[in-house]
Amino acid sequence: MKVKPTLKTYSNNSMEKKYEVLKSICETRKSCRSFKPDMFPEECIEQILNIAHKSPYANGRKNWEVIVIREKPIIELMSKTVISSIENISDQMDQDLSFLFKNYSKNFTFFNKAPVIFIPIFRISPTIQSILKDNITPEMLLWERDNSVKSISCVSMLLILAAESLGLNSCYMTGPLLAQEELAQILKLPTGRLIGSIIPVGYCNN
Repeated sequence: MKVKPTLKTYSNNSMEKKYEVLKSICETRKSCRSFKPDMFPEECIEQILNIAHKSPYANGRKNWEVIVIREKPIIELMSKTVISSIENISDQMDQDLSFLFKNYSKNFTFFNKAPVIFIPIFRISPTIQSILKDNITPEMLLWERDNSVKSISCVSMLLILAAESLGLNSCYMTGPLLAQEELAQILKLPTGRLIGSIIPVGYCNN
């Protein structure tokens, strides 16, 4: 006698398929450090943002957004600004350390080759500070800041996985953030907003 599949069987099969899709996306994802100049379909940008907006966030507060930069002059200016910061920092080191630092930071600007960069930005939510007021400690302030930093990392990961699911390549970059203040000025960020990462997206050149 033929046994009909139960609701539980359908449910398990569905979960297994979802897991396999996610596993495949995670396994095929590789950081891309060399991009083709080719632009990808505009609708992909909205699809990536749509997934990013599903991200969990500390305290359930959406104190963040994602900026999308397509304009080549702005991307080039950001790259030059990072290079300038690297030079300024290395000038304060002795020759050996300066050489090591410059060699380490040479990959901080390859985002300038991508056709689009996604920039998650966030604001530190002073929830605990507003509760404890004058009783707040440096440790609690650091804990509160870390909550926001870890949360914006979740946004970044979903951006990267969404791009991968659409056949696009990306890279999670925090090195350029040594020029955080200067980049914030270029992007005209409101006071108190911080850059969580820089994520170039496009087609890999290798």
